[in-house]
Amino acid sequence: MLKAAMENPEVTVGAVCGGSLVLAMAGLLEGRHATTHHVGLDMLDATGVHAVNARVVDDGDLVTGAGVTSGLDLGLYLLEREVGPRIAHAVEGLFAHERRGTVWRNRGPVPARL
Repeated sequence: MLKAAMENPEVTVGAVCGGSLVLAMAGLLEGRHATTHHVGLDMLDATGVHAVNARVVDDGDLVTGAGVTSGLDLGLYLLEREVGPRIAHAVEGLFAHERRGTVWRNRGPVPARL
C-alpha cells in the first residue's frame, strides 16, 4: 500500500520521525529529500535518501518531519499548503501550538558553506 501511495502523483505521503526511516528502508525514498529524528539522519542518508537536517521537509508529494513533536508542524504545514494560511492559522490557535522553523524545500540558491 505504501508503494502504491508513493507511486500515485495525486497522493501526498507524510511521515514523521521513524516513519521516514520505514519508508527509506523499504526502498521508497531513494533519491528523494527527507528528514527524520536527528539520531537517524545518517541511517536515512545510507539508504540513498538526501537527508536534510530540518524540522519539516517538503519534497513535493512527500513531506517529512523530524522528531515526533514536529508532527504538529508537519500537519499544520500540509493544511496551509492544501487549503491556505487562514485555515491553518485558525487550527494552530485551536491546538495552542506555534509552528517553529522554516519548511525546507529544494528551491532557491544553495547556501555557501562556512
